Amino acid sequence: MAQLMLSTPMRIKPHGSDTIRDITTLGDASEILIDWPQAKRGPFYQAAREQVEAALEGKAGAAEAQEAFAALCNHAGVLVR
Repeated sequence: MAQLMLSTPMRIKPHGSDTIRDITTLGDASEILIDWPQAKRGPFYQAAREQVEAALEGKAGAAEAQEAFAALCNHAGVLVR
């Protein structure tokens, strides 16, 4: 899997975890999306998943993918500031 670096690393606290995880690549973001709880998937999740996967395939920009992933994490309340 391509390891496109994020322009700004992110820190999240995944659902049901006490551990803070550093997200530095779109590959990291993709792993988080794969493990995202089914019950918490919705439009923000879908947009982030599509953007991240498209960027990893070279079909979309990394900045847009990061923005969509950040919006999902913020909306879900897992983004650590």
